[in-house]
Amino acid sequence: MFATVFYWIVTVAALLWGVWSLVWSIIYLAKKENGNLWIFAIINALSSIALAIIYWIYSSLDYQWFWFASKQPNIGNIVYLLIFFIILTVLQFIFGFTRKAKTAK
Repeated sequence: MFATVFYWIVTVAALLWGVWSLVWSIIYLAKKENGNLWIFAIINALSSIALAIIYWIYSSLDYQWFWFASKQPNIGNIVYLLIFFIILTVLQFIFGFTRKAKTAK
């Protein structure tokens, strides 16, 4: 039972953070404040590492039983969230660079 509850708490929290991060990334891109994307890229990279560890635990029913003493067989949402966070982190890293103004000599 605990594995299922923990799975859904992690899934919903990661989904909410991903949406929040995506919305603010779009806002910063629209305002041409690309440098602010770096902090989101760092936080999303850490979130990806946490999701990868959780995916590793949930990838085997034996691991789940060891950590949680219960089992959650369907873990597809974590895989999709992990892929989303990796893509979002890469895009935030790429768009986080700011162009420097050329100075006239």
